[in-house]
Amino acid sequence: MRERRKHRRFQQWNKAIIKSASGVQGVLPRCPIDACAWDLSLGGARIQCEESFPVGAVLRIHLELLRSREFVGIDGEVRWTRWNEEQKVHELGVEFRECIEATLQAIMRNLYHETERKATEDQAPAQMDKVTP
Repeated sequence: MRERRKHRRFQQWNKAIIKSASGVQGVLPRCPIDACAWDLSLGGARIQCEESFPVGAVLRIHLELLRSREFVGIDGEVRWTRWNEEQKVHELGVEFRECIEATLQAIMRNLYHETERKATEDQAPAQMDKVTP
């Protein structure tokens, strides 16, 4: 099966707060709502929370990025929703809308931080082995 996603996903829990919701007809849950962002990428995330949002709703999400310890605000459109019976939470697939470059850079630092640090640490001992007194 061919992968349809444009961006690599990272399975990492990040604290999230849904600050507001708009963009669809009908009743939306009251905000703010505590949530968790999971399966994060540059293009979107899976959000878990106690409330359900309809497909097409636009959410203002504040993320506390785990690895880089940064906070960002980003808008995302709900693309799919389902009930997770095992964890007793609603899951939302959210596609990020256009955002400022600083937000994308913060997400990139968060997603690639550990990988880059590990690569640097792995190179350092190898370089030390090459130095002869």
